[in-house]
This record gives sequence, C-alpha cells and structure tokens, in this order.
Amino acid sequence: MNEPEFASHEWWEAYKETVNSDPEMAVRGHDRFDENFYLDIGDERVLIEVEGGRIESIVPNPTLNHQWSFGVEGDREAWEEFVRETPPAFNHEIIASHYRSAVRNEDGHLRLTGDNEKIFGNLRAFQRTLDLMRVAHNDGGS
Repeated sequence: MNEPEFASHEWWEAYKETVNSDPEMAVRGHDRFDENFYLDIGDERVLIEVEGGRIESIVPNPTLNHQWSFGVEGDREAWEEFVRETPPAFNHEIIASHYRSAVRNEDGHLRLTGDNEKIFGNLRAFQRTLDLMRVAHNDGGS
C-alpha cells in the first residue's frame, strides 16, 4: 500500500480523520479543546482549526484573515523525526523538543510560539492532537 507523503493534502485528510475518530479526544475534557493553531513545516504553514476536540478544517497557507492562538515551528527534518513510529529522544514529545530548541538553542527540534496561557491551558488535548500525527503517519490513518 502506498502511504501518502508526509504533509501532503492526502496526508492531512488522513490526519484529520485520525483525530476526529480518536476516542481519547472525547474524554478528559478534550471535547472542550476549541483553539486554532498553526504548524510550520519548513517553509509551509498549515492552520488547524479545532472545535470541540475535532478538527473542523485544515487550511494550507493561512492569511491574515485567519486567526490562531499558538503554533509549532520546525524544519521538515524535525517534523519527519517527530512523526516516526519511534522518534528520537527530544523529538518524541512537544515539550521536550521545545526545551531543546528554546532553552538549549539546539537546532533540529520543534518550537512552540504564541499564547503560552492557551498552550498550557489546552496542553493535554493539544499534545494528543500532535501525537495523533504519528498515528496517522504510521497507521495510514486507519
């Protein structure tokens, strides 16, 4: 079976389906996750619009007319490591990766940006949403 290329349109569709069918997103308050966030994957930006713990839409190349509270930035290689079935140390989880990038000034890791209060107020759901990128990537969205 041919897997869709990471961050392609088909890949994002599989990711959206993975998040929206995940039973954990409906428990522990994840159903109250109502924030938009962006992901910078190298030179590409994608806006993830979330309502009630479900991805409502994925917007490539968002404009000033779109709104978001926070984001995650990293080069394509860091994201490709993050979505591996078994990611390397410090790229396996967003806080560990951010620590390496923001505090230790190391290259090759992901970095959080934006409203810290909203990031940490929604951390469990946000982190689950990111972790599901790995599930979608390695399970083909099934």
